[in-house]
Amino acid sequence: MATITLAVTVVNVSGANYYFIDGSQQAGISAIPGNTYKFDQADSSNSGHPLRLSITSNGTHAGGSAYTDGVTTSGTPGNAGAYTQIVVDATTVQTLYYYCTQHSNMGGPFNVGSSSTVFYKGIKGFTLQNVSSDPTVNEGQLWYNSASGAFKLAAATASGTWTTGGALGSARQKSGGAGTQTAGLIFAGNGPPLLATSEEYNGSSWTGGGTMGTARYAPTNTLGLQTAGLAVGGSNGASDFNNTEEYDGSSWTAGGNYPISKQAMAGAGTQTAGLSCGGGGNVTTTNEYGGSSWTAGGALGTGRLTFSGCGLQTAGLVFGGTNPPPKSALTEEYNGSSWTAGGNLNTARSNHSACGIQTAALCMGGDSGSTTNLTEQYDGTSWAVETVVPVARFAQSAGGTTAAAFLAGGSTGPANTTTTYEWTGAGVDVTKTITTS
Repeated sequence: MATITLAVTVVNVSGANYYFIDGSQQAGISAIPGNTYKFDQADSSNSGHPLRLSITSNGTHAGGSAYTDGVTTSGTPGNAGAYTQIVVDATTVQTLYYYCTQHSNMGGPFNVGSSSTVFYKGIKGFTLQNVSSDPTVNEGQLWYNSASGAFKLAAATASGTWTTGGALGSARQKSGGAGTQTAGLIFAGNGPPLLATSEEYNGSSWTGGGTMGTARYAPTNTLGLQTAGLAVGGSNGASDFNNTEEYDGSSWTAGGNYPISKQAMAGAGTQTAGLSCGGGGNVTTTNEYGGSSWTAGGALGTGRLTFSGCGLQTAGLVFGGTNPPPKSALTEEYNGSSWTAGGNLNTARSNHSACGIQTAALCMGGDSGSTTNLTEQYDGTSWAVETVVPVARFAQSAGGTTAAAFLAGGSTGPANTTTTYEWTGAGVDVTKTITTS
């Protein structure tokens, strides 16, 4: 195959430095297995900006680490002969990101393959990987294990199961949710009546928490932790709110007001680094919270409401919703400054719930034209259909990760519910030996 050289420059845009790839700011790169991709950092603008790859968006600045499989570096950025390159093969992680080791939010995505390339379906001239031990690979990848003398394939299995957890004290829908499966938080919502109460989950039962200053429904969902929650916006039925409240594990206090009064927004992040976007009127507005006040962020590509989000302020994910009434399957990813398109949901829906991070998320339930119990899991590139929620519902709340999550409350259509379900995830890929018998 070929070596693809990518010319890297660093350009200051509105006071911040960004990588430009072949002249395009933070360009997304689509790699083909078998090729080598060389990030050429010879241009003098690269001085002080070493480029590396990571499985985490924004790399070490977002808690990730440098990805080193097949990666080599040479020279000093800004000088002749400086580069970082990666040989893309069957063991290369499908979703990577290039980033600057010294400065945050400079990079962009590096995606390996697509539905027709990463799974090596009919790639003419592709060299089969010959390894002595089974590598960690993605579904559909084929290799030869020379130690066992067998051809092997990574195949998918169901990735998790739902079980019943402890019941909420109050049936509610359109509530806010946060936290983890063993330390969850649900607040506000519509019982009816309109609620200001909170409940906390310990992995088996719910207990009463602090009461909010303002009763509301449809605040921004999935923000913060049980001991550091964030409630943003919402509605009392007659008008929308712009107030923000912060939870410390026992009581709610006022935070900085949101710039506009909105309900049914999607959110991500923490109490001190939060993200809220979209909402009523199908706006594209995004705002970021620093722990005391909100500032403008990059606009959504598509305005929408009654959608869900998860992840971090610098690595956010939103999907689904309505824009206008037709249900949406659109997914967008945030890098701390701008939104880019991700893989579409398999089933368009609104009033669903979400949890996880940008590269490992769950979408649960919702309204797909009728109340649904569908669960989908995102791997940073595409959504896979998983085990269904036992009872279909919409406008419920959730928290946790793709390994361990909770789903509580919501409406089954006829009535609001107190039911909680817990998700236990498992690895989606298993290695199978290929036989001819």
